[in-house]
Amino acid sequence: MKMKRLLSVLSMGLVLLFASAGRADKREAIFYLPGEYNFATRRAYPEFDAMLNVIDIGHAELAERLIKARSEAEAIRMIEEDLFNEVTKRFLGRKRRPRFSPAEETIAPESVKLAWRVNKAFDWTHFLHRQVYDIFSDDRVRNKDGAIRAALNYYLTEPERTFPLRIKSMRLMEGQPFSGYWKEHYPKFNGAIWAYHWLQLAGNEALLEPDPRARQMKMETAVDEFKKMFIDPARLPKHMPMAHEISPTFSARFPQIAATFDNLHSFHDIYMDILTNPSVRNKREEAYRQLHLMQEPIQDLETMPLHPLPSIPIERQQTLLQMRPEEAMAMMMMSTEEQMAFLAMSPEQRRERVAQRRNGEGNHPQGHSGESNRAE
Repeated sequence: MKMKRLLSVLSMGLVLLFASAGRADKREAIFYLPGEYNFATRRAYPEFDAMLNVIDIGHAELAERLIKARSEAEAIRMIEEDLFNEVTKRFLGRKRRPRFSPAEETIAPESVKLAWRVNKAFDWTHFLHRQVYDIFSDDRVRNKDGAIRAALNYYLTEPERTFPLRIKSMRLMEGQPFSGYWKEHYPKFNGAIWAYHWLQLAGNEALLEPDPRARQMKMETAVDEFKKMFIDPARLPKHMPMAHEISPTFSARFPQIAATFDNLHSFHDIYMDILTNPSVRNKREEAYRQLHLMQEPIQDLETMPLHPLPSIPIERQQTLLQMRPEEAMAMMMMSTEEQMAFLAMSPEQRRERVAQRRNGEGNHPQGHSGESNRAE
């Protein structure tokens, strides 16, 4: 009888253990879809690959320092001065760069523990980023569209870690009670994050160049322009770059992947607002609530048309990148022809045009999707 009771207790303990595990975050590691093209970017475009590795470190160290800071003043100093200077030195080759993209748990253990599912969604989508680069960097891959579809299908096998295939409303990033705190209090590193997004999108566009020599030149130009942003921080983007602006050819060819990348980038801003805004008391709970909202496939979808720009040469994109968020939002409501005319205006003329639209003087719909919309 004693043995039977002991087995019964052990059995109940195992049941409780597995039930508890079922409620816990899913923590196993998942790696790239196998392919001969994996890590081709490192071989073909080593400087671009080095920038991506530093970006991964910058993202991880950013969240870790925000969590560990003992006061907001300390956090601002650690991010706006110390970390910005560190990543700048790495980008410019003045400090040793990592050969590989490190596991985030090794750099940011506290950040990963705070919101494991958020970090895994970031990692999983960054894997897709990397595989897209690798497929286009490897000339042995003849059917690149087929390989990209296979990578996307593999990405979708982990729905808890994916971002939707349609662009979510900018309201999620700009219109919530905690929104805007990050970019207001950490403007320089916010610009650095937007520069990261720009380089990733510029790489997508450059890699579609069919001629290998022209492709190499475009990739080198993208890296050079990126470095200039850290040599002169005044060149850092003033709004979050989006795929239809920076990589219109890629967006037209792979709209679902482009939307996924835009959603990832906007969620980076959402997460930074959660971490930095003192009004958000329970960071983990709010991060998971926002992740759920972002991952809903048919709610809060963007309703603006997002007409793509023509492919603007990389070295001529500063005018676009220096537009303020309200100007970029206004452009999103314009036809392609209107956008190009808007870009050609002086800053004063653009501000006047935005004010006219705000006052209802334009002939186009105002605002963007602020309600919870369902796709028909």
